[in-house]
Amino acid sequence: MSTTYSRLFEPIELGPVTVPNRIFQPPHGNAYGLGQQQTDFRAEKARGGFGLIVQEYSQIDETTDVTPVDSGYLHDDETIPPQKRMVDAVHAHGSKLFVELWHGGATAGNYGSRQPPLTSSQRPTGRNYTPKAMEREDIRTVLDAFGDAADRARRAGYDGIELHAAHGYLISQFLSPFYNDRDDEFGGSLESRMRFFEDAIERVRDNVSADMAVGARYTIDERVDGGLTADGDGIEVMRRLSDDLDFWDVDIGIKQSIDDMIGPSRRHEKNYQMDYLKAATRELDVPVGGAGRITDPDDAAALLEENYVDMIGMARQSISDPHWPRKVKDGDVDRIRECIGCNICVSQSRQGIPLVCTQNPTVGREGDWPPETYEDAADPKGVLVVGGGPAGMEFARVMGERGHLVHLKERDDRLGGRVTFEAGLPELGEWNRVRDWRAAELDRLETVSVHTGPRAEMSYDDVRTYGAELVVIATGAEWDETGTTSSSHQPVPGWERDHVLTPTDAIATDLSGQTIVIFDEEGYNVSAGVAQSLAADNRVIFVTPRASAFQETLHTFERRTIFTALYDLGVEFVANHTLEEVRDDEVVASNVYSGDRRSYEADAVVFTTMRESNDDLYRSLKADAESLRSSTEIESIHAVGDCVAPRRIADAVYAGHELAREL
Repeated sequence: MSTTYSRLFEPIELGPVTVPNRIFQPPHGNAYGLGQQQTDFRAEKARGGFGLIVQEYSQIDETTDVTPVDSGYLHDDETIPPQKRMVDAVHAHGSKLFVELWHGGATAGNYGSRQPPLTSSQRPTGRNYTPKAMEREDIRTVLDAFGDAADRARRAGYDGIELHAAHGYLISQFLSPFYNDRDDEFGGSLESRMRFFEDAIERVRDNVSADMAVGARYTIDERVDGGLTADGDGIEVMRRLSDDLDFWDVDIGIKQSIDDMIGPSRRHEKNYQMDYLKAATRELDVPVGGAGRITDPDDAAALLEENYVDMIGMARQSISDPHWPRKVKDGDVDRIRECIGCNICVSQSRQGIPLVCTQNPTVGREGDWPPETYEDAADPKGVLVVGGGPAGMEFARVMGERGHLVHLKERDDRLGGRVTFEAGLPELGEWNRVRDWRAAELDRLETVSVHTGPRAEMSYDDVRTYGAELVVIATGAEWDETGTTSSSHQPVPGWERDHVLTPTDAIATDLSGQTIVIFDEEGYNVSAGVAQSLAADNRVIFVTPRASAFQETLHTFERRTIFTALYDLGVEFVANHTLEEVRDDEVVASNVYSGDRRSYEADAVVFTTMRESNDDLYRSLKADAESLRSSTEIESIHAVGDCVAPRRIADAVYAGHELAREL
């Protein structure tokens, strides 16, 4: 291990608990529940070297129900046995496991329990309910629930408790003047607003053993007008409560500033929260940890050396590569699979859908597919992979790891496929990590040979005569040129005009000084990136049949950033409209509800409506599969990734990995 990284691996004392290093996974949801999948997921991070893992936000009673999300639970004794198994699995690798006790307050809709949501003060939620301002009886009941949950955590064998006092949840709703306007002993002055938090700490302390640590996840700056700030009450709370806690896990942002709280790479650069944390770290005697897009070992080591934090937190990076600590310690820094900050992970789990990752296709399947561990092929085959996009690269990599002899053919001059185009759009440069990590791994593998450029393009006859036993077609997809949408399944009249372009054509063409109409049904990063790129030098009119553009980015917390950037560039949005016709110098759009028609000037038109599989080669080969098996070395033919069905990059990577594991 390089001395540069030695401080990362120094033990640290959190009260009575000694954590073996300073790298921890802060709590994050995954919608896995409390079964074996959750145990395997957390234990894999322990196997990968994370010294401390904090189990996700865990409901303490029925008044903090987040149905349909399957979060953690400590609300009854039935939740203890599965968590005991998880504790044992983490301890087997020498790591510590804490659990986060959580009450959502006004944010917990209680759709399952049907109890009224509880909070400090009645405030609008932006949802279809208004919460109840807690009476003293409610406060006593919830405080007792914190104590009961802490007792269950003790019996499950957890090493410590982290109270969730961040992100605009219940404790935060008492602490913050943005939420709390009570005029009793729980509101008003900072001392009074802290009382609920202090009482919760006391209840937890009363119910844990002396060898358990007690700390808090805490928002030092809420990033909203009228909220806690890092240079005001935010740090003052920490000063006053540090004698009662063994550690702080510090964050920024609340629900109203959620893209600061869970910053996507589009909005936030690496280490973006650290300037908010350093004053607390340098002033307080209690250890302070924090996260915020820390992915690079050099940055992590520097943040410790310069006393920005005492512990390095990695949530999304621990998902992208659960073996980050081990790779750093073993000197394999160049093999770290860095997070791209696309936020597909949180976008899934916050909808109650099990967490996935673009970079790491083994997430959620650690029991079946241990990361970094591959079953050697019993009978190594010669494998031809046609197409070097995300699916083809991942398939070739895993087959090479298993010992097959792989030839990967990509007709472009470099690997990457769609990743190269999408990562070239504004503010998506970190997406190149999907390509670059896999390209480096392929180069490392002696079992894989990569060929790029026009001479690597494969025809039917090229495949037929190549001599491979396994043939995998991963030729991706292309953007539809006709503007076909889900509502009509018909091309837009006029689509064949010369000034109608696909996204890739539009970016490659000089369109400066024109009026451009983008007709979109993708609702995600390509349409947003193309609009942002073109709007720098053009008037852009963005037409979508949906009620709002970029709906797919709602749960990735990119919408505000995207809209802000595009409005700043003068993009004009026309929602709830479909394109009826493309003419020489205009388009005709109609309202999807009223049918009213309106014309818009258009020098160029860009369709971002759907992608179509490039599957001609696969279908030709598959149609002759029987004769090819009898007359050539080919034993089987497969298609993978967008060649099968155009989806997200994460789905293409997963499909490539799955096929390689299962063949």
